[in-house]
Amino acid sequence: MIQTWHPRLIKLLTVSGIGLFLSACDTSTQHQDLQDFVDRTNSKAAKITSIDALPDIQPYETFLYREGNRRDPFKNIVATDEATIADTDSNVRPPTNHRKEALEAYPLDALRMIGTLQRDDTLWAIVKIENNPDGGIHRIVTGNYLGQNYGRVINVSEEKIDLIEIIPNGLGGWRERDASIALSEE
Repeated sequence: MIQTWHPRLIKLLTVSGIGLFLSACDTSTQHQDLQDFVDRTNSKAAKITSIDALPDIQPYETFLYREGNRRDPFKNIVATDEATIADTDSNVRPPTNHRKEALEAYPLDALRMIGTLQRDDTLWAIVKIENNPDGGIHRIVTGNYLGQNYGRVINVSEEKIDLIEIIPNGLGGWRERDASIALSEE
């Protein structure tokens, strides 16, 4: 004959077992380090006899702005003369139809021209990426792009690489800027 245990009896035995287990645990020494910390902290607090007074708060002095010969701080400092407006409306735009080249990921000051190669009538500039041992050496010819400002190479000579960058003009438009990378002495 199979005997079944009643669920209440099982719960009673489980609770009794847990109670017996917990009563066997000695918790008095288990948290001694915590009690030591509390005692040390309380003894330090008892040693503090006075608290420094708060520093005097200086009242805020208002400033009355009189323009005089100063500029108005609420007016745009970018000149909006006709030349600037014409520059904003110009057709200068960053190129969107060329494949990004490897050296467009680096600013111009991280690129160093270390020499040139000539094959037939084409002069190639040899460019190295500064402080990048995995960057290797790259060949540059007229028409390649360099730098992070859409710099297009317009001329390669034995002394330098000339390029035109396209940069924001500050008014929502773009403008061209001449730049170059000179042959490195090193």
